[in-house]
Amino acid sequence: MRSVFLLPALLWVTSAAAQEPQVSTFINIQATAGMSVAADGTLYIADFGDINTLAGTSLFKVSTAGEISLITDQLNTGPSGNLIDVDGSILQSVYLTNRVVRVRQDGSITDFATGIPGPDDLVQDGNGNLFVATCPFTGPAAAIYQVDAAGTVSQFSADSRFGCLSGITIDDNGDLFSPSFSNGSVFKITPQGEVSVFAQLPAPGTHIKFANNEFYIMLPGANQIARMDRAGNVSILAGTGAAGTVDGPVSQAQFNSPFHLEISPDGRFLYVDGGPNGDIAFNPVRIIDLFPAEGNPIVPRLRSITGAWNDPARDGEGLLIQTIQEQNRAAIFWASYDPDGNQQWYTGIGDFSGQQVQADMRVTSGGVFGLPFDPAQIQRTPVGSINMSMTDCDNIVLDFDITGITGRQNLVRTFSLEDQVCVPGDGAPAIVFD
Repeated sequence: MRSVFLLPALLWVTSAAAQEPQVSTFINIQATAGMSVAADGTLYIADFGDINTLAGTSLFKVSTAGEISLITDQLNTGPSGNLIDVDGSILQSVYLTNRVVRVRQDGSITDFATGIPGPDDLVQDGNGNLFVATCPFTGPAAAIYQVDAAGTVSQFSADSRFGCLSGITIDDNGDLFSPSFSNGSVFKITPQGEVSVFAQLPAPGTHIKFANNEFYIMLPGANQIARMDRAGNVSILAGTGAAGTVDGPVSQAQFNSPFHLEISPDGRFLYVDGGPNGDIAFNPVRIIDLFPAEGNPIVPRLRSITGAWNDPARDGEGLLIQTIQEQNRAAIFWASYDPDGNQQWYTGIGDFSGQQVQADMRVTSGGVFGLPFDPAQIQRTPVGSINMSMTDCDNIVLDFDITGITGRQNLVRTFSLEDQVCVPGDGAPAIVFD
């Protein structure tokens, strides 16, 4: 049985474990709300705001390389579920103003449908009809509303058992499915609006997606993601139940009140948000690779670049790299030699850009060993730059221009941090820093 060594003498991932769906952190972002993924892998994520204030106003665009850009911060207020319309614009529910708006790529906003109390998640059928699951704090009871292509709103289905409907999806038969955040029931609603209880979840559910002939459902109170088959049988897909942000195999992963999810157009990757704090804190967006045996996952998770690296052909020197949480940066310490053969440290702060880390390097001088020590005497002299690209979990290509000397080294991992998992991939997948 083939094994992949990830952490020295501490963790071995066997080929059997490698087939298990894998969780990786994609980005950290001050947003937590509805997500949509375009055919090219671009992610759109709204900011519902802190769960206690719902004061979020933003919609972000995230490239496959993890580069975050703001589309608008003028959604007033509590944007939640969204989807990508056929013209490439975003249909976005705005909870506290009881409406669904259209957001175009230039950030312009127009009303699409109004008068929907507490709109949350959205789904479209094949005819372009929009269905909106609602969970009003006050006023009318939860219901499912229909909006036609012209923006005309009508109540499609209501039932006293609904409680709070936060998520909605549609299957290949045209039936709607919506979990209750109040009582954990999953309701099936036919194209005629007839309601039945389809399944019972082990905890209240929120957002739901249909793909791969099954359903994926968020259980925020249980810190887990569930799966449900076409017969209504429910099992846990991911999460130990403990609150945390541990990546790796789904049976070992931890989540912290995950509320929203999306699935890639090919049905392979689940995107999961990471917490209830929205605009007041950074939250991780996680990716679950449902079929890692297919190879070439979206990551390896490049935060796992943290650790020690060296070029086996150059014994006696190497690099220590430490990613800086939530800043898309890394501190780099290169133990090497100067052109005269004297031992030298080159240091720098690298910025993540797509698949690369780029850094200006410096040499520090003016200090003395031990005491006395005068920080005012320290000098940091620029000496050049480096560019690093991670080709897989255990290999980095390092290009350098230091003191006028250019070259390339192929670095291999010496060790990484305990509890840090890099999802292996084949070849050179798209790399994401988190």
